[in-house]
Amino acid sequence: MIIQLAIFLFISFTVVNEQAEYPVPPKTNKMLFYIQRNHNKNTIIYDANYDKNGNLVRDNPVNVYWIRYEENGQKMKLRALEKWMVFGVSTKFLKNNNEYLVHLSASDKISLWLKQIEPFKAEIHTEVKGEMIKLDHIYAQLSESGWLPKPIYAEFFGTKLSDGKAFYKKVDPKYIK
Repeated sequence: MIIQLAIFLFISFTVVNEQAEYPVPPKTNKMLFYIQRNHNKNTIIYDANYDKNGNLVRDNPVNVYWIRYEENGQKMKLRALEKWMVFGVSTKFLKNNNEYLVHLSASDKISLWLKQIEPFKAEIHTEVKGEMIKLDHIYAQLSESGWLPKPIYAEFFGTKLSDGKAFYKKVDPKYIK
């Protein structure tokens, strides 16, 4: 037990140190999760898109945009290529569960489920290495070589649905491509 605790603290300390300089975007009632990468501190935000009654907009439930921290922190829409190849999402309404299946453009191996909890409140859930979590954010370590960066690993941060405890897992690229 002591060895497991020591390993957990070492991993936690390393993760905090690696990302200590990254800004944490302000939490809003719309924010579902965000992605940060090693290339720069600019952050991709995934917000719930609500109608005036607080329900998810059926044909466009997720709004994706940048916070350009390295350019005075302004919001910016994704470029078409960024949406299509990497950071955009595809959604499918699942009538039986009254939720949405969401995939990132960069990977069809990561399934996300968008669930409306109450008016103006939704969450993104995903399964990481057999654990269902409410996703908070992803950190992606990408190669710096070549025209298209390749994933080296991704770190998933969230809350376990089973017990409400904090969740962290570093994932090999074969699970995220």
